[in-house]
Amino acid sequence: MVLTSAYRGTDAWLVWSCAAVALAAASGAAFVHGLRRWAELAALGDVPPQVVARPLVLLYAISGAILVVLLLGDLAHAWRALVLIALAGLGLAPGAATMVGVGHVARIRADTAPAAPGLQLGTLISAGRLLQSLLTVMGGIVALLVIAEATSQRMHEQTSIESTLVFGAGSSALVAIVYAPVAAKLRQRGRELVDICHPLGPLAPDELADALDKRSRLESALGVDRTAFGDIQTNLVVVGPLLAGAASAFLSRQ
Repeated sequence: MVLTSAYRGTDAWLVWSCAAVALAAASGAAFVHGLRRWAELAALGDVPPQVVARPLVLLYAISGAILVVLLLGDLAHAWRALVLIALAGLGLAPGAATMVGVGHVARIRADTAPAAPGLQLGTLISAGRLLQSLLTVMGGIVALLVIAEATSQRMHEQTSIESTLVFGAGSSALVAIVYAPVAAKLRQRGRELVDICHPLGPLAPDELADALDKRSRLESALGVDRTAFGDIQTNLVVVGPLLAGAASAFLSRQ
C-alpha cells in the first residue's frame, strides 16, 4: 500500500509511510495483546462470546457506515486511509471485546455476590489493571492513527487542522464509548465493596478518623477516586494535544 503511492519518494511520503507502517505493526501487536488479556479475563469470570459480540458489532457497523458515507465521494483517493483505519479497528477488536467482558464480570452487586469480600477485592483490582492496560494500548493506536491521517493530509497538500481535530476526536470518542461504561461499573462495585468492608454507620465518633483512612486506602487501591475522563486523558496521549489544538483553532477564529 505504501509503495504504490503516487507520492513515493517525496519527503511527505517518507513521513506518512513511517507512520503507516508503524500503525500497521502496532495494530498487530495490539491484536495479540488483546487476545492475551482475553485469556486473563477468563480467570476472573465466565464471559459468553455473544455478550461482547452484540455491542461491538453494532458499534463497528455504525462507525464504519458513517466513515464510508463521509468518504463516499473520494474513495479512489481515500482507500489507503480506509485500509489503515480497518487495520487499527481489527487490531483493537480483541481488546475492546475484553473491555466489554470486564463490564460483564463486574455486573453483580458486591452485597449480593456469592464470593467473599476478599475474593471480590482481588477480582476488582485485577479487572481494573486489565482495563488500564487495554486503554493504554488503545491510546497508542489512536495516536498513531491521528499521526497517519495528519501526515496523509500533508502529503496531499491538504493541511486542515479542523479535519484532523475532528478525526482525532471521533477516534477518541469511540474508545470512550467502550471504556467509560465499564469503568463506571467497576467503580460502582468498588464503592459497594468499600461500604461492606468499612461501614461508617455503627462506629463511634473517635473511630471515624481511622475508618475513613482505611476507606481512603481501599478506594485508592480500587481506583474509586479516579474519573473516566481523567483515565482517558492520561492514557489516550492524543486527547491533551487535541484539546489544546481545538482551543487554538477556536481562538484563532475569534
